Amino acid sequence: MQHALKLAVFSFLFVLMSNLLVAQDQGFDTLALKAELSSMKNDSLINELRSMLDSAGRNQSFFSINISASNRLFSTKNNAFNSQQSNAGVVAIVPSVSYIHKSGFGLSATGYVRGVDASPSLYQMALSPSYDHIGEKAMYGISYTYYKKNESLNTTATPYDHEVYAYVQYRQSWLRPSLALGWAEGQYQDVSTIPLRLNGNYFWIKDTSNVMLNDLSVSASISHSFSFSEVLGRNDMLLIAPQLSLIGGMQSYSTVSRSTVLGTRTREIELDRIRKLYNVSNTEISNFSPQTAAFSTNISWYRKAFSISAGYFFAYYFNSSMSNRTAHIFNVSTGLTF
Repeated sequence: MQHALKLAVFSFLFVLMSNLLVAQDQGFDTLALKAELSSMKNDSLINELRSMLDSAGRNQSFFSINISASNRLFSTKNNAFNSQQSNAGVVAIVPSVSYIHKSGFGLSATGYVRGVDASPSLYQMALSPSYDHIGEKAMYGISYTYYKKNESLNTTATPYDHEVYAYVQYRQSWLRPSLALGWAEGQYQDVSTIPLRLNGNYFWIKDTSNVMLNDLSVSASISHSFSFSEVLGRNDMLLIAPQLSLIGGMQSYSTVSRSTVLGTRTREIELDRIRKLYNVSNTEISNFSPQTAAFSTNISWYRKAFSISAGYFFAYYFNSSMSNRTAHIFNVSTGLTF
């Protein structure tokens, strides 16, 4: 699988380079097209590119290279999943490259790099085919993401292996309502050292468990994008896109342990080990319910092919069993679009 993923990434890069000259010769006005940016697009700079596909009747293929610093480590698309990270203090450098065909189909490759044992490590990659359509009344799209993780560093990576994300947004009103659906599943291996007291003496037992997760999210949002031209000079544009969201969903998880620790409640061990990485409910299979209220905003500045973007996502959990009922997700990105 690893060799197949590398071959797919190299093939993807070859296609990007072969399309570079064609895209440059088209000479379309990227600032005007980026003015169609919708706050529906999460906080991802890659997702912003989708708004260029069908603006002003100028259908073009293009690609983009960008690099960001972010603490959203679970999902490339869905901040409803990113807000479920137990540890939001970890920051990764996230380089990515994407190609969007004029038909609406696209492909992106994303890497995650952070310091592990005092040295930079590419501990996770994501490959995402997608399709998007932008019409006068509505825009919609769907994407699939496969995550390839470094098995020796799996407790620092996303718990997901596969993810599907879909959205639809109504465009003919000042406040734009939207709906997004997300599903993800995966598993990871957790190794814990657990103390055990026998006859007054303490022993340390290494317990290895396979943790399996399934997640479903539904996000209803309203947003509006504010655009300002010639902010710092000619041919530039500033966009501010605030959004309010109500997020519902359900979770299921299970743990298969290779050892049994006497005198300790298995249930407590399972919850503790999963919550090291992931905010879970008190039940292994939860009912669908409203879970989170969220506010997010993107601030993006464009000048010709160059862009800088900063995004912030704040979530408040309704579930009182969470040790921390708020989540803060951010990213800062810069990129080139051709």
